Amino acid sequence: MPQSPDLENIRRRHEFLVRLGTQLTNLATVTSETSVADSQQDFRAINAFDRDIDFFLDEVIEDSHQQMHLAKQELQQVQEMSHFFSYGIVFLILAISVSKFFFILRPVIQSLHKLQTGATAIGAGDLGYRLNIQSGDEIEQVSNEFNRMADKLAESYNVLVERSQELSKLNDSLETEITERKEAEAELQQTLHELQKTQAPLIQTEKMSSLGQLVAGVAHEINNPVNFIHGNIAHVNEYTKGLLELLCLYQQEYINPKQTIQEKAEDIELDFLVEDMPKILSSMKMGTQRIKDIVLSLRNFSRLDEAEMKAVDIHEGIDSTLLILQNRLKAKTEHSAIEIIKEYGNLPKVECYPGQLNQVFMNIISNAIDALDSYNQKRSQQEIRNNPSKITICTKLVNNRVVVLIADNGSGMTPEVKRKLFDPFFTTKPVGQGTGLGLSISYKIIVEKHAGVLRCESELGKGTEFWIEIPLCQICQKKHQESLYNTISVEN
Repeated sequence: MPQSPDLENIRRRHEFLVRLGTQLTNLATVTSETSVADSQQDFRAINAFDRDIDFFLDEVIEDSHQQMHLAKQELQQVQEMSHFFSYGIVFLILAISVSKFFFILRPVIQSLHKLQTGATAIGAGDLGYRLNIQSGDEIEQVSNEFNRMADKLAESYNVLVERSQELSKLNDSLETEITERKEAEAELQQTLHELQKTQAPLIQTEKMSSLGQLVAGVAHEINNPVNFIHGNIAHVNEYTKGLLELLCLYQQEYINPKQTIQEKAEDIELDFLVEDMPKILSSMKMGTQRIKDIVLSLRNFSRLDEAEMKAVDIHEGIDSTLLILQNRLKAKTEHSAIEIIKEYGNLPKVECYPGQLNQVFMNIISNAIDALDSYNQKRSQQEIRNNPSKITICTKLVNNRVVVLIADNGSGMTPEVKRKLFDPFFTTKPVGQGTGLGLSISYKIIVEKHAGVLRCESELGKGTEFWIEIPLCQICQKKHQESLYNTISVEN
């Protein structure tokens, strides 16, 4: 069938395949994403070409069957002439058809099938797959071009892999640099935080030292004239008593004084003066004694002359602190009165740093007053009258350790606030009303300076209680510090 249109179609597909191989070879030198996509489209075209070959081969086979049918008809026409001749021609035609299929078309189909298999493998990502077609015709040339195209694709893929690895290394290096930078920033923040923690106690100590100097100076300046007045009041009282006794004697001896003397006595209200003068002197003496007590409390609070550890009366420090805060405990228009309940135990003198311990009392009691004032702002007057604000201060001796309990009946605090209570710069007060250093410094004074314990027990709606515990004597404190140091050394 030399003029069969199906064979012509197969030849045209073959020429298209040659051109496609050349095109893929040229595209293999380009490594862009577009060229890879075009290559994949070409592979799909090769698969479509294979289906076309199968289709046209089926048409050729169908045409050959038709030709065989025609040949049978012709044989039947000449069958009358010679049966042997007819059978010979039929066998010859069949032999030619079968040999043509086995020796011509079958190798071509097998080669095309291999080409299809290679294109499928390359399309699936197996860039190491190669064709081995040795047919000596154009299909072998196409397979050679296919192998060259696969080599170019493999080289391009290897380049992409290498560049991807380089990019991955650069990315890892960048992530490492970012991590190192974050660690450096964290270390800087930690250093800054430690600096603030170190600086805050120094500032607070300097502030309290300046305040103590001021208080001690004022107390000293007030104490001198007050002592002079208080000391002379006793003499004035004696002098006045003598003068009044002398006046009584004059009145007894001169029953009828002159008119001028009677008018003067009435003018100055002599009878009231004689009765009121001792009362005035007594009240003056009480007033000067009160001033002396205040000055003594101020001196006890400042304790500038007692920077070293010494034995003192803890109750004096608490009382002096309450005296300084007395103005905040009284009832005013903006806040209600706060009752102080003292439950002092029988304590001996305690070896401590008096000024620093008074600072702890001041911080805790001031915070209790602030908490009660804030709580009262949320309550009605009736609620305040039913449950008035109270601060209870209890002292006791437990196993040679002095315990001071300072409790209020305020609103209490949440567990979150309680966990951060002794952190530096943590405060629940509005901006400008609290530095967040008071309790942090108090914790350092009790725990580090006195080897004691400072803890807080609080629950919402049930108030707050601070537990202060310090050793009674310095020897106990040193033993505790040595034990604590040994424990930390063993753990490290």
